[in-house]
Amino acid sequence: MRRLGLVVGWLLGLLAAGLVGFGVAAYLSPKPASVVIRRRFDRNGAERLTATAPFVPGHVVSTLDIPYRDGDPDARLDVHRSTTPGVALPTIVWVHGGAWLSGSKDLIANYLRVIAGGGCTVVGVGYSISPRATYPTQALQLLDALVYLTEHADELGVDAQRLVLAGDSAGAQISAQVAGMVASPPYAASIGAHPRISLDQIAGTVLFCGAFDMSLARGLRGRNRLFVDSVMRSFTGTLDYLDDPRFSGISVVEHLTADFPPTFVSCGNADPGLGHTLSLIATLERFGVAHETLLFDADHVPPLGHNYQFRLGADAGQEALAAIQRFVERLP
Repeated sequence: MRRLGLVVGWLLGLLAAGLVGFGVAAYLSPKPASVVIRRRFDRNGAERLTATAPFVPGHVVSTLDIPYRDGDPDARLDVHRSTTPGVALPTIVWVHGGAWLSGSKDLIANYLRVIAGGGCTVVGVGYSISPRATYPTQALQLLDALVYLTEHADELGVDAQRLVLAGDSAGAQISAQVAGMVASPPYAASIGAHPRISLDQIAGTVLFCGAFDMSLARGLRGRNRLFVDSVMRSFTGTLDYLDDPRFSGISVVEHLTADFPPTFVSCGNADPGLGHTLSLIATLERFGVAHETLLFDADHVPPLGHNYQFRLGADAGQEALAAIQRFVERLP
């Protein structure tokens, strides 16, 4: 019995030492926490990829892993189309989510194929994840991807005058920021960006469950604040992300202008980041920006969590898909 107690005590000691070691490592570097979060998020993404496969139309063709930025191995994009090249179609440029530290265009490829089946070109943009690459690398990559699509529009079947910037979660933030920077030269200048596409090329934005107002992090406590701090430290390289002026551009609502493109925005009723979407909507309304929303009653059953739109087997997922298609069809 005494030996059993010694063994249990030894194991508990090892566990405690491991937790302390992890805590110290997490304090010294953003990598430990980012690895844990990435594994969980990517596992969810893999399950989503499988779940959306049955909904992919047979007539969609894809061209994969096209390099859009010289010397950047992460800068790859996919083009999904429902017709053969040669006809320019309204083009949705979708940036994947994953808290800026996980995910990939590959994990949402089936969902993008489903959208393409409705009669448009859909581009999935890959970018560098954190902490290997920190802010504002991702926004600068997307700007370059848009230049590439403009220069190769004919061969890819892209309508470079009808680009719709879209994204989910962190990808929604990146797309909204890039749209905002093209619409506002001072916003672009604040991060040293020099957009090489014009505002009239961006017909609209489609934004799901994004992070648009980092001031909301100030009110978080406990595990929620720990999660956001871990993500933002990975993304920015610091825990001072709320007060360091270098990162003010992450909050799109602080830089939005009346020239922001027409926008479709949606979020689930049980999404912990719903406040970001509501803040964005209020800002769009204040500036008189044309926008459409898809929101749900607080007591909606079943509760709709983060990135609910990917669940195509559910009524809400199908409603979101139809709303995307209607929004794009109505754009000039």
